[in-house]
Amino acid sequence: MGTDRYAYSSRLKEVDPIPKLWFSLAVLLVCLFSESISVGLVTALVMGALTVGLGGQRPKTVLHFLKIPLAFLIIGCATVVLRPVSEETEALCAFRLLGRFRWGITVGYLRMGLMVFCKALGAISAMYFLSLNTPVTDLTMALERLHVPRLLVELMELIYRFIFVLMDTAGRIRVAQESRLGYQGFRQSLECVGTMLSLVFLRAWRQGDRVYAALEARGYTGSLVTLPMEYQNGKKLYFWGIGVVALQLLVFFAESGVLK
Repeated sequence: MGTDRYAYSSRLKEVDPIPKLWFSLAVLLVCLFSESISVGLVTALVMGALTVGLGGQRPKTVLHFLKIPLAFLIIGCATVVLRPVSEETEALCAFRLLGRFRWGITVGYLRMGLMVFCKALGAISAMYFLSLNTPVTDLTMALERLHVPRLLVELMELIYRFIFVLMDTAGRIRVAQESRLGYQGFRQSLECVGTMLSLVFLRAWRQGDRVYAALEARGYTGSLVTLPMEYQNGKKLYFWGIGVVALQLLVFFAESGVLK
């Protein structure tokens, strides 16, 4: 489900998830707080390379997952780059909307939009290193070991599971509707979507009742108890983390002119 299919084929799947979690979070935080275009680009490249080199994922897989949030990034950054400007503001390009409002792109807006794009891309790459190399079950066990409230961990597990249950249910309903000549025209498409949403809600409700009944039949007392797993030592990832964070800081200080 989701990235789990790739995480279970990763070379790092049997490595302790806690070092992977701290590694990704450290790189993520430095990338977000650096306020630097170069740091974002370096983070994206390095974390993508480590996902391929250490995790054994194919470059095509990493690029495929990066394409998913790319559309949202482009739309979000476009709203940062293109903004209202006054008559006195010097813009790289500008135009009037409805004859009154002047919209344009300035050097400052362009730099801000590029920085937001690079920071987000670097942060996404750091999270993909974690998700493409760590199965969700291992991640939830790691959170329990870090004393995250058990209720939150169990909610994460159940929500993650039911996201894909609902997607599968919606897919089956859509196939059934299309086989009965559904979605023929705009009005019929709206009716089909409304019917599908109502059926998905009802089936999700029933499935939730069945899951709870199955849990109670297996002795559920308010917590999901699982056996701890044995992992390989992941201390080498701490050294990788120190190296990547040091590289991020080096790039940041070089861009800031501190090293001159």
